[in-house]
Amino acid sequence: MDKSPDLHTTADSMERPVNPLASEPVGRLLIQYAVPSILSTLMASLYNMVDQMFIGQRIGFLGNAATTVAYPLTFLCGALTILFSNGSSVNFNISNGRGEKDKALSFAGAGILLLIAEGTLTAMLVLCFTPWFVSFFGATDQVRPYAMTYMRMIAPGLPFLALTSGGTLLIRSDGSPRYALFCSLSGVALNFVLDYLFLFPLGMGIGGAAAATVIGQIVSALLAAVYLLRFKTGRLERKHFALDRDKLRQILSIGAPGSLNQAAMLVMNLVLNNSLAYYGALSVYGGSEALAGAGIVTKVNFLFYSTIIGCSIGGQPIMGFNYGARNYNRVKKTASLIYRYAFFIGALETAVFFLFPDRILTLFGGGSEGYRAFAFRYMHEFMALVVLAGVLPVSMNVMVSIKKPLSGVLISLSKQLVLILLLLFLPRILGIDGVLLAGPCADLLVAIAAFILVRSAFRQLDANAKSFL
Repeated sequence: MDKSPDLHTTADSMERPVNPLASEPVGRLLIQYAVPSILSTLMASLYNMVDQMFIGQRIGFLGNAATTVAYPLTFLCGALTILFSNGSSVNFNISNGRGEKDKALSFAGAGILLLIAEGTLTAMLVLCFTPWFVSFFGATDQVRPYAMTYMRMIAPGLPFLALTSGGTLLIRSDGSPRYALFCSLSGVALNFVLDYLFLFPLGMGIGGAAAATVIGQIVSALLAAVYLLRFKTGRLERKHFALDRDKLRQILSIGAPGSLNQAAMLVMNLVLNNSLAYYGALSVYGGSEALAGAGIVTKVNFLFYSTIIGCSIGGQPIMGFNYGARNYNRVKKTASLIYRYAFFIGALETAVFFLFPDRILTLFGGGSEGYRAFAFRYMHEFMALVVLAGVLPVSMNVMVSIKKPLSGVLISLSKQLVLILLLLFLPRILGIDGVLLAGPCADLLVAIAAFILVRSAFRQLDANAKSFL
């Protein structure tokens, strides 16, 4: 057990069992809490990456470019899903902790209702205005037919995606994290199998890849729905789905910060896609080639990045508990360990991009020389400082854990806002080179700012610790 000067022991506390969060080695605790979170975040990245791999192998780089164009839909749906799922699950937990089980179920019912409604509304908008969405998301003339087909096919799956994403959060809040993981894994595994079946033996083209994704989402949503009808907390009844102004206000106030971050990511992806298409077309590479090359690198990057996100989320209970216990040394030790993990993953990703660029591209099928050349440059230039990218999610979760949510929100938004500004400015002077330069500049500036904020917060913790002595 850490013998930190800021951990106060009283006669009363000596009689109580010591919570493992206060006594177990930090490394062991981090593994215990982070592994489920890492597996959960990996599911989302694998969903997108496997689609891209099968599409690239069967259709080529234009198919990959189409999925890149459709990718902002993930953030559009995600912004609304997080708004309602985070808000309902946190209020569910608070009400449960107070012993107000009926109120907890009413927040769960309201959350489920809002998730289904927003997913359905988003799907209807996409289906009604597909040509506009495709153009707004940056499709070139070559990519447009593929993107139209793909987007129209995946739109009906959005209500099921919303229910799965938000429902699994409620399931974890109800004390069943394994079942929540099972829901996600089942959809991903089915998507793998159907992607191969629809694209290769059946030759269904890019529409087949979209159909495989939607069927996987439907299965995951149905599994989640089975659980949601039989909460451990209690059985949902019709009255629990009622929605009033006060309940909506409580849900929105909690879910807004995370939703705002997703909205910023949506805007950033729109600006990036349009910059790639426009300035790529003015370069020797081509607009469609730039979209496709950046798209596959982004999907590979998120595979690494999602493990860092999962680890930082897993560290939240450890840091939060020890912050509440005024055991600030363990807070800093946990944060330090997660930072080291993030740097290691970033260094590993950099090595993969520099040592195996050909093998990465081979996984996603063939393409023109312009596509290959731009993908190489994107790996080596836009991702040049990806070793620093993990500072963002780790710092955000550190600040949230020590009750500095505003700083956490500022850190989470900073990468998107800085990158948007750089993408609007640099390419006007440098063309496609400016797009590539924007990535490492944003990573460096955000990492420096995040470190300054976290260091200042830790100094304040040290000062608080001394005041308690």
